[in-house]
Amino acid sequence: VVVDPTINAAKMEMYADVDSRGGILEPPGICEIKFRTADRVKAMHRLDSKLKAMDMNADENAEAIAKREEALAPTYLGVAHEFADLHDRAGRMKAK
Repeated sequence: VVVDPTINAAKMEMYADVDSRGGILEPPGICEIKFRTADRVKAMHRLDSKLKAMDMNADENAEAIAKREEALAPTYLGVAHEFADLHDRAGRMKAK
């Protein structure tokens, strides 16, 4: 439903459940568009101290880097989903 407040704004009342969401897409869909795998891998290399250390000799540590990225992938994906979901919750929508 699209609600336009410019149409008779004086008579408009809005109600929402505290658990309602404001987005069209579910968090996994948002992450596929906004925070793709390549972006998550960049975040891993920026934030993870072990990957930072391995990046010093990336050629020698290519296999270890791939294993570390694979190990961290589910965690970063879960965090991305939660972050995307937080932006569609009632408190955040009210703040906007």
